[in-house]
Amino acid sequence: MQQIMSKNAIVQGIRRLNVIERLDIITGIWDEIKESQVLETVSEEEKALLLNRLANYRSDPDSATDWADLRQEVYDRYAEKNQICQRGVS
Repeated sequence: MQQIMSKNAIVQGIRRLNVIERLDIITGIWDEIKESQVLETVSEEEKALLLNRLANYRSDPDSATDWADLRQEVYDRYAEKNQICQRGVS
């Protein structure tokens, strides 16, 4: 019989991972959600927030950061730290 982990156990396990591993999980989950195109109902408050952010973007598109660029920046920033931490553990 397959054992199902609790949400808390999953979150605790994820928190033990390094930043790069956590970003890989986030990216994988986001891609899966995007591909499934199954969205939950969005509240009026969330709609207003999204419309406000969209208006801000449309008024100044250069203020936004491309996801691929942001992801690479985070990987670059933390990859060296991660390698140093792993060398210290080895």
